[in-house]
Parts: sequence; structure tokens; C-alpha cells
Amino acid sequence: MKRSNRIQTIQPSPTLAITAKAKALKAAGKDVISFGVGEPDFPTPQSVVDAAKRALDEGKTTYTPAAGIKVLREKIAHDYERRNRNVSWDEVLVSVGGKHALFNATQVVFDEGDKVIVPAPYWVSYPAQINLSGAEPVFIETDLVSDFKPSVAQITEALSDPAVKGLILCSPSNPSGSVFSASELKAIGDVVKTRPDVIVFFDAMYDRLVFDGEIAPDFVAVNPDLADQTLTFNGFSKTYAMTGWRLGYTIGPKDVIADMAKLQSQSTSNPTTFAQYGGLEALNLDDSVIAVMRDIFKARRDLIVGLLNEIEGVECASPGGAFYVFPNFNHFVGTKEIADDLAFAGFLLEEVGVAVVPGSAFGAPGYARMSYATSDDIIRDGVARIARALDKIRS
Repeated sequence: MKRSNRIQTIQPSPTLAITAKAKALKAAGKDVISFGVGEPDFPTPQSVVDAAKRALDEGKTTYTPAAGIKVLREKIAHDYERRNRNVSWDEVLVSVGGKHALFNATQVVFDEGDKVIVPAPYWVSYPAQINLSGAEPVFIETDLVSDFKPSVAQITEALSDPAVKGLILCSPSNPSGSVFSASELKAIGDVVKTRPDVIVFFDAMYDRLVFDGEIAPDFVAVNPDLADQTLTFNGFSKTYAMTGWRLGYTIGPKDVIADMAKLQSQSTSNPTTFAQYGGLEALNLDDSVIAVMRDIFKARRDLIVGLLNEIEGVECASPGGAFYVFPNFNHFVGTKEIADDLAFAGFLLEEVGVAVVPGSAFGAPGYARMSYATSDDIIRDGVARIARALDKIRS
């Protein structure tokens, strides 16, 4: 059967592929530790589960408006106002996860011939979604020294191309965990103001999982006069351990939100009805529920960063948020035995049963993303296994 040209331009998500392979090996009886999965290892809070059950019992199983139930959109707007800035309910679109929200946006605002700035390392779906819109990703390289954040000079140079119509920023970052400060966002905003035709995608999916303060700085809160040029993306998956619920949202100008809702009405239609009522309850949770999870992640971060940096030849920054580290393994790749980071990831999985996602999947060859959304004992065991594997390369 014939397939479209557009589907030939994308690859399956490497993070999901690594997780699936690790699960398959476990099912086959192999002792595998996976640092690949990008989801909290906590259960969804019970009151959220109970709210979804009530919704089912109350017959809330029919279609809702494509953009989501109004009460949830109002609640999201109120939550953002409480934490960041003023938002009205009709500036909110609820979608089937954050990935769906981003996909809707790329389809609505970009055209053939447009270019979109994507700092690397980047979340794996950004380039694929940009390509599917007909636009072209333009990558800005960063590294461990720059805390994986692009400089104002790099963004200024990239914006000098009139074909550039978009800029993607992710804070806290997936995969690096780096967090933009308010002053850094302000400096970037000052550059964006010179290009009123450029749309900023601000991916704030991990904004509550930060280790210095309670919330990461918000791009529009820092640059209020750029509200009409910004789409902000967030969701319930990470903050509330609701990955399988598939519930995310976009905040942006009303006309863009309306067009995204129009597109959504012709694709998925509304997010799952009873899941929306679970999301409504999640926004009623006390901040202490998030604080407990955040404190545990912080302790795990300190543990895994310390252990990785004890390995000769490995460099690992201490991330400011999310639940990933992004260590540099370049000292061990590019050899006859380990040609690249894909081979390196395969070596770790086959040799010592440890799954990591190769950095090339995120536009940073030689690095690897490791999720520490797992127990202290597994972190210790997993890093010890990596150390043993690297000893074999040295010998």
C-alpha cells in the first residue's frame, strides 16, 4: 500500500522505543534496569482517581466541547493566574496530552517554507512535528558548559533569517533538566520583540518540578508584552503523575486557540471526558502533594549526579528541574568498539542490562538521557552497572 511522503520524514519516538525494548527484555527474563522512561514512578493521587470514577458513575461518558469542558478551562486559567499571570478561559485549549497540544500548534501556525529555531538538546518530537507541518527545524547547538541553554547571541543570529517564524523553548528541559532564569527569559524576549512575526512555543510541562523555588519562571510572565506572540504548553502528566490519562493544554491568543480547537474538532475531538474531571480534581490538590514528589526527585537528582561524576571520564551537570540527567559519555564513544552513542546504548543494554536513551535522539551525540524517576536502590545499582561496563571499555 502506498504511504505518504510526510510519514517517511519521521521516525518512531526513540524514548518510547527504548522503554519498549527494556520491557521486552524484562518479559523475556533478563535483569534490566531502565533509565529511559519519562514518567513519574508515583501513583496518580487517589482523589484524582476517585474524581474520574465519580464522573463515570454520574454518566459523564459523552462528548464534550472539542476544546474541553468550560469548567476545566476556567480552572486552568485560574491556576495559571494564581501562579504566574492573568489568563482567561477562552485562551485555554485542553488536548489529549501535551504532545497533542504541540502538534495542534505546529499545524495551525507554521507553513511550507517557514523555519523554526530548536535549541539542542531538544525533546525528540519537536523536529518531527515541525517537519510534519511543512516547516523546517533550525538547530542551535548547546553543551554542558552552557548548561544546555542557547545564548542571546545565538538566538539573535538565528532570528536574522526572515524565514524564521518560530522559536521553541523548554524549561525545565527535557532532556537536560536545565531551567531558564527570569533574567535569561527576559533577555531572549527582548530579542524576540524585534521580530513580531515570530511565534514562541514555551514548553512548561515540568514547571512545578523545580528544585529552587516552587515554579520555574514563565516566559509571558517575564515578557507580558509578548503574550500575543507566545503559546505556552503544559499538562497533568508530570506534575500530577497522570501520564496515561493523556491530558495537556495550550495557553495562547484567543484566535489561535480557536483555530487549534477547530483542528482538534476534526482530529481527536474532545479529550476523554472522565479524564477531564480527574484533571479538574488535580488542580484542587494542595501544593504540598507536589512538594513531596519534588523533594524526592531532588534527593534522587543529588544521588545520581554524585554517583555518575564519580565515574572516571563521565561528566554530569546537576539539573535545576524535571527528573532527568544528561551525562556526557563522549569519552567512551567514537572507538572501534563503540562507534557512536547508539552503539553505546546498545552496549549498556546487552552488557549490563541498563537502558538509557542515546543523546543523538535529542540532537546531542555522545550524551545520554537518564530518568531518575525510580528508587534510590535502582539508581545505585544501575550506575554501578554502568561503571562496570565502562571499565570493560577501558580494559
